[in-house]
Amino acid sequence: MIARKDYYKILNVKTSAPAGEIKNAYRKLAMKYHPDRNPDDALAAAVFADVAEAYKVLSDAEARKRYNYERYLTAEQEYQRPAETLETLIIRIQKINAHVKASDPFRFNKDALLYSVKQLFPENINLLVHAEDNLLNRFLKTISSVAEHLSSQQTKQLIILLYPFYKKHEWLQQQLTALQYRQQKNERWEKNKIFLALVAAIILCAVIFLAASK
Repeated sequence: MIARKDYYKILNVKTSAPAGEIKNAYRKLAMKYHPDRNPDDALAAAVFADVAEAYKVLSDAEARKRYNYERYLTAEQEYQRPAETLETLIIRIQKINAHVKASDPFRFNKDALLYSVKQLFPENINLLVHAEDNLLNRFLKTISSVAEHLSSQQTKQLIILLYPFYKKHEWLQQQLTALQYRQQKNERWEKNKIFLALVAAIILCAVIFLAASK
């Protein structure tokens, strides 16, 4: 059975957050993931829909009260097991991966990708650590594949998030660390290639000028 969405986690606020803090959190996330700012980005659109749904409930005093009551009734059960089965999580991460592969790499919101991945993990991450190995490996391998589309700083956040898995899955840490190194290398190249192209153009112009003056 799939548990209800954790609206506080979606908006990244505490359960005690006042209405003003909830509103500010919604505005910040809505600004980042709004479809108008991310055209043709299905993943960002899905994140925006979750954020809007969470805000609709938590911004309404009566709806929030009912949600909190239902959340309280199931709190113990949800802490003792993942909010979703591992099979369901695998389906969700595979859908995320499909969204990424179908997206325009030049208009793709990487923050939406990292956000979506983080939302997959239950508050008590150790519930997944001891899950059935074959299923867990499928889940983690897809996470690693998705990470290819992140920045080096975002991959670093993912490396920290996945720390509890490294004792039994050393390959995951090695793979993500190697990925982060490649990403940093590529980012340095992207940052410096314009400068290098400019220097090359200046040198070429100087050579042409010297050749013409002879």
